[in-house]
Amino acid sequence: MTRVLYAEDDPQVVQMVQIYFAHHVPDWTLDIARGGQECLAAMARGGYDTLLLDLVMPDLDGLQVLGELTARRDPTPVIMVSAQGQYDLAVRALRAGAADCIDKNSPDFRRIHEIVRHTLARLRRHARVAAAPPRAHRVLFLDADPAERRAATLFFQTGAPHLQLDTDAPAALARFTAGETTFDAVVLGPNWPAAAMLDALRHLRTREDDVPVIVVAATAPGETAVAAFKLGAHDYLLHGAGWLPELVFSLNQALKLADTARLNAQLTDELAALNQSLADQVAARTRELENEVLVRREAEHRAQSLSTRLLRVQEDERRALAQELHDQIGQLLTGLRFQLEAAKKGGPLDEALTLTDDLLQSVRALTLSLRPRMLDDLGLSPALDWQTKLFARQTGIAVELELSLPCVRLPPELEIVAYRVVQEALTNVARHSGARAAVVTVTASDTELHVEISDRGRGFDATAALARNDSLGLAGLAERVRLAGGRLEIVSQPAQGTRLHAEFPLPPPAG
Repeated sequence: MTRVLYAEDDPQVVQMVQIYFAHHVPDWTLDIARGGQECLAAMARGGYDTLLLDLVMPDLDGLQVLGELTARRDPTPVIMVSAQGQYDLAVRALRAGAADCIDKNSPDFRRIHEIVRHTLARLRRHARVAAAPPRAHRVLFLDADPAERRAATLFFQTGAPHLQLDTDAPAALARFTAGETTFDAVVLGPNWPAAAMLDALRHLRTREDDVPVIVVAATAPGETAVAAFKLGAHDYLLHGAGWLPELVFSLNQALKLADTARLNAQLTDELAALNQSLADQVAARTRELENEVLVRREAEHRAQSLSTRLLRVQEDERRALAQELHDQIGQLLTGLRFQLEAAKKGGPLDEALTLTDDLLQSVRALTLSLRPRMLDDLGLSPALDWQTKLFARQTGIAVELELSLPCVRLPPELEIVAYRVVQEALTNVARHSGARAAVVTVTASDTELHVEISDRGRGFDATAALARNDSLGLAGLAERVRLAGGRLEIVSQPAQGTRLHAEFPLPPPAG
């Protein structure tokens, strides 16, 4: 079982992520930490496969938590969760060793479970590399200013003891490029002239080993930074407040990548030999899997076709029954009423006429409920307008209807599905929510149709209901939406109301 810890202080974001995980990966365990300190305590207990870490929290921010986990040498992969305007922080987190970064305001946030799965799969493929024992790294810091070199030495001794920093004047670069000294990384300090710095990068490129080089510049990046990156610089940092912690973050990331590349190179030959011996087995198994996939796809296609035909037959039966009620029973009752009216002389016939009128009204209501003629004749907008008004009269629940649909008719099957989604959702509002008002919104763009019904009633545990899958109403509604090619999302919590949202793809316009 995969265990995930999510450090997040926003309860609404937490609720959304819990719903996504419960619906898509119900066999995973998702624990929540409400702040940085609570996250560090949970990570100290261990047992998690990955950590989702919010960048901004009230007690400790994500970078501080990430730094503490790095100091602990915690190998758990960390995926940062950022918000709008936190790009710089996210970049710093990736430099500090985060495996990935997700923007909670982007559409990709709905795929957070897939991103976690892919990250874990990628890291497991490189498990041999990740499991390699850590080693001490030697870093050469070159700068013309002795005070700058002393400041860097003092900071690394206390803030990054796992990195052995050797400082020297720029002239020492010649001994390194000639192979007289050995280092795992090189830092060009802020007191290098631009031309000399670029020339140093050219000399470093002549070495056979790929040693990461980080440039610390005294001025803001520009053409010089572009030139530095083209000449192979791993990073280009601006000298200023907080530049030394930034340098440590960048060095950690660069050295990790360099170690990974070195070990991957050692494994390449072994993998090539294994791949050669396994090629035939993989090809044979691939053919078997392709045949299995074809059989499964054919079975799924037949099952979907059968379900679609079943829904179509149900709608046809509703239409036929409604027509029969209107043409046969309705006409008979109308004729009966005319006869009673003609024979009326007062007395008992009054009660018979009243019963006949009630029966006619019931038959008309049943006919419209089964299949409103206006849905076929006039389209979705008039049908929804009639349905919501009828619902309000029958239940006393006020319904606010917001429509934004194109002038041209939607495909008939899609109009039926949208109508049934609203009908079923309003029925659930009346039966279960206890709300006195509901909002129905149906809008269409060039590519999608959106149907949403919300209320502020008593709500329910949507995560548990979807996980149990024991609600026939919800299951039938979800199946109807799925067969129409759409997606259904239900967001609800006890005492917080309910929001049901369905979206369907629209076919491209003809011509």
